[in-house]
Amino acid sequence: MEEKEKKSGFWYQVANFIVNKRKAIEILFVCAIIYSVFCINKVQVNQDITSYLPGESETRRGLSLMEEQFVTYGSAKVMLSNVTYGQAEKLAGRMELLEGVKSAALGMDEEHYSGTNVLIEVTVDGSEEEEHSIQTMDAVKELLTGYDYYISTTIGETQESTESLNHDMNIILVLAVVIIIAVLMLSTKAYFEIPVLLITFGVAAILNMGTNYWLGEISSVTKSIAVVLQLALAIDYAIILCDRYMEEHETMESVEAVKVALSKAIPEISSSSLTTISGMVAMMFMQFKLGYDMGIVLVKAIILSLISVFFLMPGVILIFAKGIDRSHHKCHVPKISFVGKFAAATKYIIPPVFIIVLVGAFMMSSNCRYLYDVNSVESSKKTPSKIAREKIGEIFGSENQFVVMVPKGNYEAEAKVLAELGKLPYVSDVLGLANQTINDEYCLTDKLTPRQFAELTDLDV
Repeated sequence: MEEKEKKSGFWYQVANFIVNKRKAIEILFVCAIIYSVFCINKVQVNQDITSYLPGESETRRGLSLMEEQFVTYGSAKVMLSNVTYGQAEKLAGRMELLEGVKSAALGMDEEHYSGTNVLIEVTVDGSEEEEHSIQTMDAVKELLTGYDYYISTTIGETQESTESLNHDMNIILVLAVVIIIAVLMLSTKAYFEIPVLLITFGVAAILNMGTNYWLGEISSVTKSIAVVLQLALAIDYAIILCDRYMEEHETMESVEAVKVALSKAIPEISSSSLTTISGMVAMMFMQFKLGYDMGIVLVKAIILSLISVFFLMPGVILIFAKGIDRSHHKCHVPKISFVGKFAAATKYIIPPVFIIVLVGAFMMSSNCRYLYDVNSVESSKKTPSKIAREKIGEIFGSENQFVVMVPKGNYEAEAKVLAELGKLPYVSDVLGLANQTINDEYCLTDKLTPRQFAELTDLDV
């Protein structure tokens, strides 16, 4: 009687339909995989993280205004080591002759010349991410072949960082898969469960990467970490169904075991996924729109993982059913019943200790230091630009530049702002139209009479 009620239940009917129509479902998945594979390379990737800043934020308004009013040229600091000043001067002159180089400034002060190290400040005729600017920097590097040099620049840095991040995340993904396979070999009941789990996850990952095309564009950060996070968040769903199948298969044939296992797993896994989806949806309400970008991609990843587990995995299990039956092995996970015994024995000790630790952690959390500059983050693996920035900083010191925009036309007020900024103890140099002198006599913004202008330019009045 109880068995009949189970088989007449809603979820059993759903599972029965999925298993009976598994061949047609597998064909649909093959078509979806082919479509996704073709779409993966069409996904537009946004390398500019600043574009995700809230539109009303001060930084975003400033950047938008700069893009409208000014052309921001790319620049680079080139440090030459083990050269004389004369050699560096000649190289700076040759740099200025390169196509795309606006200037190659070299000074005699301590900020540009120290021992056998010389610092040349190069400005290119293009923005940081233009292909022309990147080619210009390649030409500068070719010119410096044979010299000891370090180049610190933001030209092409986003592309370099993205490539480095993608490379690192690919390594992490491979390591994660290797570790998961090793854990599954120890914890599963049959070795052929492993290909079932990997196929299910692999299909979900491909579908998610391909359907990113529907979103128009995604950030480079999201593209790099989405697969690893999808693996971390969704692999449990496939393991739950697989374990259910192994339990039911002890007393049932393969097909019936899959149906019963799926009917039990659908509500369990769906309920479990809701908490994860809720967390990802919460990210989508961040003011920093990168949270929305990551949130929507990961929500889609979880939903596609659920679809793969519920619709594809039953058929894959039945394909490998005979292999699963023949590859049973002993579970190598040790019993840890002592943990439960310890928890029961210390039930009056651990909770108070935990509360004390919690209060202490809360109080110490306010003392946590945060880094808002990626260049200040220490890492074991460094990009060439990062190494160059550190080397230049060791010899010539580090500096940060920022732009203050004021309404144009009121040069008297601009001069006052420049003077006040120059008085700040942490400001080493201030540059603006109202403080740039000509022949140490006039500023660029001074109003001149025709006679004064004639004398300045050595022209007839």
